[in-house]
Amino acid sequence: MADPRLKTSVPQAARHFAAAGTVLVARQASAGVHTGYVPPWPGAVEPDFHATAAAVWVWARHQKLTRSEKFAAARNTAWTYLTEAAVRFIPNVIDADASDEAAFDCAMLLRAVTAELPLGRMDPTRQALAARAARVLSAHLGALDDLAGRDFRDPGFLALAVLEYARTVEDRGLLAAGQKFVERAFGMRNPGTFAREPEPPGGLFDFSSTTATRILAVMAAEGSTPFVGAWLRERIAAGAPRSFTARRLDENGWNACVAWALGRAYVVSTDPALLQGYTAILDEIERRDADRDGAIGRDATVRVAEVMPTLYYALAVDALVTHV
Repeated sequence: MADPRLKTSVPQAARHFAAAGTVLVARQASAGVHTGYVPPWPGAVEPDFHATAAAVWVWARHQKLTRSEKFAAARNTAWTYLTEAAVRFIPNVIDADASDEAAFDCAMLLRAVTAELPLGRMDPTRQALAARAARVLSAHLGALDDLAGRDFRDPGFLALAVLEYARTVEDRGLLAAGQKFVERAFGMRNPGTFAREPEPPGGLFDFSSTTATRILAVMAAEGSTPFVGAWLRERIAAGAPRSFTARRLDENGWNACVAWALGRAYVVSTDPALLQGYTAILDEIERRDADRDGAIGRDATVRVAEVMPTLYYALAVDALVTHV
């Protein structure tokens, strides 16, 4: 029997984004020097960039799904923070002097802008900032030799952000650069099984499944073609997990990232094995979201919701939405 989410994906996603968006609004700084800032977790001392950009994506996606401006004020305030903070977090070049999170900050800015643009005309300052982040991130990927990066340096996630932004703004040069990177880094080779994905022994974060983001990047580069559908059925479905996978770090975010990829892959390929894995993983994440507010912690031992697992949870819920 087909998953009921297929028939109700838009209203399901709309309810989820409304709930998660409300949690993020409650976290947003409403006064002070960092007004508009959304901390990655409650009590975070040092302001960052990507968590606020993630919140903007959630809020903007809610408006696209519902046409409601429920979170418009929060987005505008967040953009004030992001625009002012960009001097610190979005470099002119990603080199040895740049932050470890610089590439990810660029990618998250592009995700936020990609969600904002369908809602109407964007402020020129924000457009210029996004264009700079896209140029910087594209140059970084063009020179990237180490393809084993994880969390903030996950090459699949970075490439996906460039490709989706390029398609949204219809920048053929940027799109070609992203496609060139994906062909060099990943091609149509078998990405391996999710279960064998390495776990960093000494890292602090592991919220992104690099197997999942590699698949997503290939789909974004190639488009929803019959060839890609066949690749997903023949090379990906057999190695797709059928249940939630235990991980040492960030297992909620990592599994939500996997569900995001499986859901998008199902939409393109219609392979039931991909839908089975998607459903099983998302069911477990929803079970862990005991209060059904769309916001979760990094694993079962963390009861306080954090932005990155909440973002990937939202991406997973949104994965089956195809016409909004």
